Formats: sequence, C-alpha cells, structure tokens
Amino acid sequence: MSRDWAAYAKSTYQWEPGHEKMLRITKTSLTSDFDFCPKQYQYKRIHRLPEPTTDAMTKGTNVHDAVELFYDSAMPIVEELFKLMQRDKREEALALALSVLPEKEYTLGEEPIIETRIRWDLERLLSTGPEKYLPIMNELEVHAHVDEEFEFNGEMIPVPIHYAGSIDRGFSEEEGVAIMELKTGKWVQSKGKDDEWSDSKFKMQSMRTEMAFYQYLLKKADHAYQDVTHWGWVYPAGSSAKLDTYNKYGYQQRSVDRIIYETLTTRTVNTYRKKIEKLKTALITAYLTDDFPTKPSTGKCAWCSFKSICPSWDGTDDPQEYIKKYESEQNE
Repeated sequence: MSRDWAAYAKSTYQWEPGHEKMLRITKTSLTSDFDFCPKQYQYKRIHRLPEPTTDAMTKGTNVHDAVELFYDSAMPIVEELFKLMQRDKREEALALALSVLPEKEYTLGEEPIIETRIRWDLERLLSTGPEKYLPIMNELEVHAHVDEEFEFNGEMIPVPIHYAGSIDRGFSEEEGVAIMELKTGKWVQSKGKDDEWSDSKFKMQSMRTEMAFYQYLLKKADHAYQDVTHWGWVYPAGSSAKLDTYNKYGYQQRSVDRIIYETLTTRTVNTYRKKIEKLKTALITAYLTDDFPTKPSTGKCAWCSFKSICPSWDGTDDPQEYIKKYESEQNE
C-alpha cells in the first residue's frame, strides 16, 4: 500500500530500521500520559525528553521483577505449597515461596510489598488448587500492527498503529481469562458522610480504563487469550504508605492493601471500550495535526517533569531548553 508518509513525520515509533513509521500506542502512553495531558504526551512520546529515575520507579521495577520470577520458578514447589496451606502452615508456605527468589538487598521498602503480594497469592492457591494456580500469562508482551481507517480532513485515510503492552498476569477461568495488574503505589479510601470507608471513584475508573486497554490490545492482536471475562488489580503497599490524611473536601483518607477482582458485564466492557476509543481518536487527531494542547491542573502539574517549559506555566515550550537543564542537573 502506498502512503503519503509526510503525514506521519511526527511518528512516535519506528518498528525497525528501514520500515515504515507508525504510531505506537501503549497503556501508559494513552491512558496515563495523553489522558493526563496531551502536552506532556508530546514531550515524552514525540520529543522523547528524558526524565530522572525516581525511587518509586525503581521500587516498582524491583517488585515486578520479583513477582515475575516467583511465578517462573514456582512450579516445582506448588504441590508442597498447597499442602502447607491446607495444614494452615502459612508462615512455612511463605518461607518456601520466598526461597525461590535470589537473595537481594532492597533499600526502598520492597520486601514487605513482595511478601504481602505472595501471601495473597498463597490464599488464592487454596481456592484454585495446584492445577490452576500458575498464570497462563506472566509479564506477557503483546503486539498488534493495524492500519486504522481514520476520517481526517473529510476523507478516510489509513493510519498505521503499533499497539503494544505487557500484561502483568493472566489466569485461566472456567468461562475465559482473568487479567491482573500489580501496583506498588498506594490505594486510597475515604470516609464519607456516612462514616464508611469507600474506594476512590477516580481510582476505580482509572484502573478499569487501564484494564480495558489490555482487553482491547488482546482483541487487536487476535490473541489466544483475548476472551477476557474477569479483571482486577492488587495494591499490596498500603501498610508502607502514609495514613490518616484528609482530601480537599475535608474527608479523612487512608491507604490500605487492596485487591479488586471483577466479573465483567457487557455494560462495563462497552463503557470502557468506548473510553479507549475516544482517547485513541483524540490521540490520532493530535498526532496528525501536531496539536497537543496543555491540560493544566495545579495538583497534577506539580508532579510533571516538564513544568518548567510548559506554556501553561509561562514556559518557552522549547525541548532543547529542557534538555540543557536536564543534562546540567545530571552532571552536578
């Protein structure tokens, strides 16, 4: 197929040297970066401006690596773990599970998060039994290459897209597949007027959007595990996060360990698929027009690495200015 590739000169991804350029869409780039702020997306994904590595990023990587390795190494001990759990020897089971991991000196509080995550999974072993305990997906990378027909300037044009993502875990269910996401941040609950603790609606919607992207990705790839009937996420870091704070409405907040596991309904699937489609349409439009507006927010912008050059904060919108400042700070 012949294309006018000048329309795609701002591509965020090139599949491999010598091949045609295409827009790369991942869970983070779409549901986090672009949804958070199109201008931030442009800085990160178009200009590819560097960002400093934070302790939170390092901790997240370490925890994910440990949990992935546990599942890769657990097969020889699953039967023994099951027997220990049946006999209510939970601490022995935990010690055996952790023994498959190499000794590593953690400095960012990773150990209690890893232990909590594996404790939860040992409880799951009691209900699944050894046969269905291990995941069918363990940090599974999924890719799909699609020519999307897109209406632009009154005509339909093909937009080549590379969908990509890494799914933390997937488990076999009788009806289909359950996909699970591991998070090392904090899960916040608020105490409302009824004096009851409840999950953040924003956080619930945000996580459902992330999981919907993975479901969308599996469908686009026509993957063998595309029949997703359940999804969920685990936040095992609550005990290490700050407690008893207050939100802007004056309601008390707390951070807790949390597991969410949902059976999907047609309504939920359709609602969040439409959100993914809406975000994708907005991204493609911004991509083709090279128009990435700012989305200022006092709270969120405080955490943005690119605030110093952002036009919403009197910045110059000059990537080179940012790079010079970044390199200078890294060399100090």
